[in-house]
Amino acid sequence: MKKFLSFSILAAAALTMTPAVNAQEADYNYTNIPPAKDIYTHSWRDNWYIQLGAGAQMPIFEKNGDASNFQMKKTTALYEAGVGHWFSPYFGFRFRGQGGAMHWENSNQWHKGKYANLNLEITWDMFNSLCGVNDHRVFSIIPYLGVGGSYAWDYSVAGNILDNDGKVMEHQGVVNTNLGLQFRFRCSKRVDLYVDARLTGTADNINNIAWKTGLDPIFSMTGGLQINLGKEGRHVTKYTPFDCMGAINDLNGRINKLRGDLADTEAQLRAAQAQLPCPEVTESAAPAKTANSVNPAVRFKFNSAKVSANDQVTLYDVAQVLKQDENAKVVLKGYADKRTGTADYNKKLSERRANAVKEALVAYGIDADRIEVEAIGVEEQPYTDNNNWNRVVIVTTK
Repeated sequence: MKKFLSFSILAAAALTMTPAVNAQEADYNYTNIPPAKDIYTHSWRDNWYIQLGAGAQMPIFEKNGDASNFQMKKTTALYEAGVGHWFSPYFGFRFRGQGGAMHWENSNQWHKGKYANLNLEITWDMFNSLCGVNDHRVFSIIPYLGVGGSYAWDYSVAGNILDNDGKVMEHQGVVNTNLGLQFRFRCSKRVDLYVDARLTGTADNINNIAWKTGLDPIFSMTGGLQINLGKEGRHVTKYTPFDCMGAINDLNGRINKLRGDLADTEAQLRAAQAQLPCPEVTESAAPAKTANSVNPAVRFKFNSAKVSANDQVTLYDVAQVLKQDENAKVVLKGYADKRTGTADYNKKLSERRANAVKEALVAYGIDADRIEVEAIGVEEQPYTDNNNWNRVVIVTTK
């Protein structure tokens, strides 16, 4: 009856596990979850470009706001070259250098000079930011803002700025800022055309003349060719890390359901096991204590039968082992090294050594009747590698 009851309970527990097993074999469907915002990526080696261009510029020096400043005869040629990089579809940077001649009027006198500048500019692709990323967009507007330095020289008329020696300076180096709009036209993945409208603000002494204004602006308009470097030219790769989030969420749901089913099954199994009859417990006799197998060696000095202080510790441990098993006996086998003394003398010496060990064990509480002494002398040599080790008494259980 007990066996039948046990079998019935275990069978019922097994049936409760069936839903969890079947759940592992079920098919599932999932829906991709689109990311909240597209993510784009590219190597730092990609999206570099170089620009070469030329155009015209007009400096507005000393008479800011005066309509007479805007005169076509102030217009001079301007040349530029640059290298830039887009570190995202939206933002990039560019190093650009420009140079050319300057013409301006001051105190009813025409002045000329030459200058060059180098700027670091932050660029913003307005259409990619506002209208979505498109590598193949034909037309783009790119505002930019930059800072740099300008150097001017070869003035045709002396200015009013003196050096530390009181002489009129012949060149000037100043800080400048700039802002502008670049209009880019895509020809192919490697080639773009651009038109650039720019305002550069330089320190007042760029033309070697200090006036009240504090700032001398320069308007410029340039156009040129942009070469997009790399295999793919200008491009980015759309990266959507959440393409499989639907599948991941579905799998996590299935895992959580299986965990719940497993917890329920374990609880039911524990309840079933609690109803099983307890096994009968039979008392068994405690195992008899037996002395551990010991083979300690007590070593002696040359021609000595005195137990050293270190070996007293060894014999104390032997005595404690013998006390655990009152029926155990030991045999003390005394030896001597055969290279010194006669065989008869060594026989007697080994006997004295064995008796010295026996006396020590008796002193530690072991009955003398449990100790047997054998004088081996030099008839046997337990240690063949080192003759000195044979000055020994070896303790063995019997």
